[in-house]
Formats: sequence, structure tokens, C-alpha cells
Amino acid sequence: MTDSQNQNPRGRPRRSRAQIENSRQQILDAARALFAAEGYDGVSMRKIATQAGCSPAALYTVFPSKHVMLRVIWEEVFDALGSTLEAIAKSSCADTRLQALCEGVVDFWLGRPDDYRAIFLIEDRLQNAQDRYFVEESPALSRLQVVRAAIVEAQAQGAIKMAPADDILNVLLCGTQGIAHNLITIPEYPWGDAQALKSATLGALLRGLAA
Repeated sequence: MTDSQNQNPRGRPRRSRAQIENSRQQILDAARALFAAEGYDGVSMRKIATQAGCSPAALYTVFPSKHVMLRVIWEEVFDALGSTLEAIAKSSCADTRLQALCEGVVDFWLGRPDDYRAIFLIEDRLQNAQDRYFVEESPALSRLQVVRAAIVEAQAQGAIKMAPADDILNVLLCGTQGIAHNLITIPEYPWGDAQALKSATLGALLRGLAA
């Protein structure tokens, strides 16, 4: 065997780490768009492979199932939300931090409507007896505690009534998600200016929590 044969082994050259990550992200982007447009049940692994420009066999080497793929998408999105909220918490003043965080949640979803649909319009289904729901095991969800910390801070300032912080957190999550849900999923309704609606609704909610 010659030196040139040793330097150029037969077969397809190994892909670089960057190429592998790029392919993985292309698959996730394709799945995210399809889940948002057609729902979980309307999407097959073959359809995702076609959208991503790869073969089904290649797809299965990266993700063993669309359920795994969906969970990865959810993890990435909530991790991005956590980073956004942490940045808001650091840059805002104490007396406006809670409202800024609530507005940040709404703005995050309004800026990523496909991610909202892929997460909140798809039911999390357990695959087997050992499986757990995403909300029970995702480390990314713990980053929402930055909002809880702002609630405790607001209570110490007397801006929010003294009640279990987790209960208030749930109220605020329902309120922020409700605004995003209506604006994203019912765009044909004449909501008016989205930012004005967001500010008015959150202002009324926070005033109610102060009573």
C-alpha cells in the first residue's frame, strides 16, 4: 500500500464536529417548523428527514424518535427563555423588575410563535412506565425561578400581597401565557396594538395582586 493510499482511506470521510452539529440543528429546525404547522401526530420521521434534507436512516442516527426530538426542542426553548429572563432581571430596577419579567415572557413567545405552538399546542405524552413528564424533569424549567425571586422581592417591598410565592408565580404564568396564546393562536381577532394590550393586561393583573 502506497503512502497516498494510507493518507486517503477508502470510504466517506468522517464529518467534523461542526458539520455534525449543523446537521443536528437543521433537523431540529425542520422538526420545529413541522410540529408548529402540522402538530405532533401529523408529522412523521420521514417527513422531518425530507424537510431537513437527509435520509430517514441518517435521521435515526441522530434522534431515535420524534418524541426525543420534541423534548430536545422544548429543552432548548425553555433554556433560551431562562437566559432572556435572567438578562432582564439583571438589567431592571428592583421596583419594576417583576413587571419587566412578565413583559419579557410575553415578548419572548410573541417573537417565537412557532416555538410557542410546538410547546403549548402539543400534549406531553408518557412513552412508557419509566418515562416522566417534561415539567417534572427538565432542568431548564428551574430557571423560571428568577420570576419567583422577583415576586419575593416585590412582597418585601409591599408591592405584592403576602401569599405563597409559588401560587403567585402560577397566576403570573397563566396571565402571561394567556396573552401570548390569544395573540399567537387567534390572530384574526382585532386585539388592537399588541404591546398596549400586553401592558394594560399585566398592569391590571399586578395591581390586583397588590390588593
